[in-house]
Amino acid sequence: MTTADDHWPETLQRVVAAMEFELTDEKIGADTTKPSFMMRVVTHADFAALPALVTTAIHAGFEIDRRIAGAGRAYDAQARKVRQALAEALNREVVAGGSSPFVTGYATAYRMELARVLWAAISDAPARRLQELARTRLV
Repeated sequence: MTTADDHWPETLQRVVAAMEFELTDEKIGADTTKPSFMMRVVTHADFAALPALVTTAIHAGFEIDRRIAGAGRAYDAQARKVRQALAEALNREVVAGGSSPFVTGYATAYRMELARVLWAAISDAPARRLQELARTRLV
């Protein structure tokens, strides 16, 4: 039996597939011999022609990422570990001065975790929960 919300897990996978990960200019720590930068999530895709809830899902994804990366007790410990591995891979890539095929694998793993955590956060009422998460980010 299908329900009106059966499309959401796949929709969220497509949304997080449009997300890209890059390092900021903010350094972590004072060690200048091995600089380590903070990671952020961005998207360069144009979502103007897509339904409003897809754009809302993008903003909700950014909010979930912010919570995963946040200080203190882990919002989702498994997702935090995968995010940290991606950030470390991006930092190693910068130090090495080239691109690493491993970064793609880490990014894919984090996208999967992000979609999983996002679905867990909204599964009981997708449209309403997405709007709540997006609103939190935009305030």
